[in-house]
Amino acid sequence: MPDARMPPVGWWEGTSHVFPTRVYYEDTDAGGIVYHANYLRFAERARNEMLRLSGFPHAAMVAQMGVALTVRHCEIDFRQPARLDDALEVVSRIADIGAATLDIEQDVRRASGLAWGGVEASTGPAPLVRLGLRLACINTQGRPVRLPAALRSVMVNILSKGQD
Repeated sequence: MPDARMPPVGWWEGTSHVFPTRVYYEDTDAGGIVYHANYLRFAERARNEMLRLSGFPHAAMVAQMGVALTVRHCEIDFRQPARLDDALEVVSRIADIGAATLDIEQDVRRASGLAWGGVEASTGPAPLVRLGLRLACINTQGRPVRLPAALRSVMVNILSKGQD
């Protein structure tokens, strides 16, 4: 049973990591709609928790392996707004693995297929926001380096599950 004192790390659904979050007042503009830059915060937290659940928390990667993952490229497609008090999920998938990069796709969606106001969505949880990212592996001097073998192995294993 998860420790209630610890923040959620999410869970795996096949090859997708699902991270739950909620929209708080601080996340919104004056109209109660999520401010566009806060989707980057939601996505960053989800990626960190995906790595943590995979056995590679960022602080440990830096301390033990001397590497970190940094965003090299990001594309965002804003499709629908999230609003104050919405329960959200950030779904993260490994799309590709390079020598020193990870490509990740992330969807921010309402949790459990709920539309705003608690009405069940007829087509399931469509993405509110879709992100495509390229993460680069860097050393402590900020120089690009190859992904560590252990991290690469785990990510390849996750990616290959989706190709079976």
